[in-house]
Amino acid sequence: MVIGFKRLLVLGLLGSSAPAMANQTAPALPVSLLLLLLLILAFIYIVVLKLRLRRALQPKPDMQGFYSLHDDISGFPNKYALQRKLDDILKSAPDQQFALILLKIEQFDQINQLLGHSNSNLILAQIAQRINDKLADESKILTYEYRQQQPVRVCHLGSVDFAIWLDIGNQPARAEFLAKQLQQSVPQPMLVHGCAIDYQLGVGISLYPEHSTQLNELLERAYLALQHFQWQRGASLLFAPDMINYTTEKLALMAELRQAIDEDQLVLFVQPQMAMRNRQVLAAEVLIRWRHPKRGLLAPEAFLALAEEMGVIYPLSLWVLEQAIKTIASLTEQQLVSRIAVNISSKDLLQDELIEALEQLFEKYQVKPQLLMLEVSENALLAEPERTMAMMQRLHRLGVELALDDFGTGFSSLAYLRKLPVQYVKVDCSFISELHKTEAHMAITGAIIDMARNLGLGVIAEGVEGAEVEDKLLRMGCARGQGFWYSQPFELSGFPAWLKQWQHRHPG
Repeated sequence: MVIGFKRLLVLGLLGSSAPAMANQTAPALPVSLLLLLLLILAFIYIVVLKLRLRRALQPKPDMQGFYSLHDDISGFPNKYALQRKLDDILKSAPDQQFALILLKIEQFDQINQLLGHSNSNLILAQIAQRINDKLADESKILTYEYRQQQPVRVCHLGSVDFAIWLDIGNQPARAEFLAKQLQQSVPQPMLVHGCAIDYQLGVGISLYPEHSTQLNELLERAYLALQHFQWQRGASLLFAPDMINYTTEKLALMAELRQAIDEDQLVLFVQPQMAMRNRQVLAAEVLIRWRHPKRGLLAPEAFLALAEEMGVIYPLSLWVLEQAIKTIASLTEQQLVSRIAVNISSKDLLQDELIEALEQLFEKYQVKPQLLMLEVSENALLAEPERTMAMMQRLHRLGVELALDDFGTGFSSLAYLRKLPVQYVKVDCSFISELHKTEAHMAITGAIIDMARNLGLGVIAEGVEGAEVEDKLLRMGCARGQGFWYSQPFELSGFPAWLKQWQHRHPG
């Protein structure tokens, strides 16, 4: 280094002396100043060299440790990171109230199929970032780390699922308010290769410690709330204990049922109601079946009760009503007379728009309301008797016939039954099928038929399967029957042709 300095000194001296000889007016730099400059340069060089050496000797970041706490697609903290944070938080504040907000990107399978995995992963990461950006000002949300001075508050659970841990204090409604804000503000169309990609956020919420103190259970309950909201739009985003009864299989079945209505997987069967003395067809009850693509032909018991619980029964009932009224129009065109009976649920009777929907269908197909019979279960009247009674009165004024189904199995009072504007009662098949076996069943069936007749109502016996039962029913004063003794259920589309043949064989 000393030799280098001397060389530089000589060069500097020579460089400064040459112009001096050429031009005597240019002052020469002092030797001491040149030495000082050289020493400063040497010092800077040594400092830089030491810094580079120190960096080279520093350990490299533990990327394996990073990925153990972060999702490898989005780069956001994963479930393990959330669990570690919660272990610390809940030790220090075990009595505090928190909310776990679960977010799920809906329709992402379609994005995956359209764009492929690589592009889909990029979109997934962008959506995760959008969610995180919307939480920048929410100080009550668990913060995992900071990146470029911005808080990271989203946990990527895997696949298309994300979680947010919120301190709600004594205000559980804060979680639902924040979740709805995210549902509205995060989904914005994304332009990829000239295609506008749309998506939605599904949300479910569970509360600590009310719903559980374990992360896995809180996640399960949040998933149930999310699924419940998906099948019953407008429901609360918050978990409720009765949701536990909805298994994943049942919830999936409800999702498929919504598709089945649009994809013509549902089919209607029909079973005639006869005048037992002369075999004249008086009506035919519509029975729904589901041609499931994987499970085969499903009877109504497999899905109707669940559809009513999950709030999807009304659109299903409207579809059945339209098919029934369309069939009545077809019968009328062929100069065939028969009422069509449709079962409606208690939830249908609480729909204020039911009357308007029926009026539109009658107008559309030019059908008289008197040719439609609506069957209502006796138990269906007990949930909200005042509203149900008001709807029954409106249906009666519209002109449709009304029948009380499963008569004798409910708990309606006689006074309440007197007020109902029904024209018929159907005696439950559980009474009819045992009629010929014991005197007790005969006595019960006779008492039910007598009570209905005393109320001025027609009686329809359901479940007639033999001549002996038919004969006893006729002697008890019941003139109308339905069951395998007359016909097994068959597809509604074939009813006009069947009725024409039946009337030809039984002219009455």
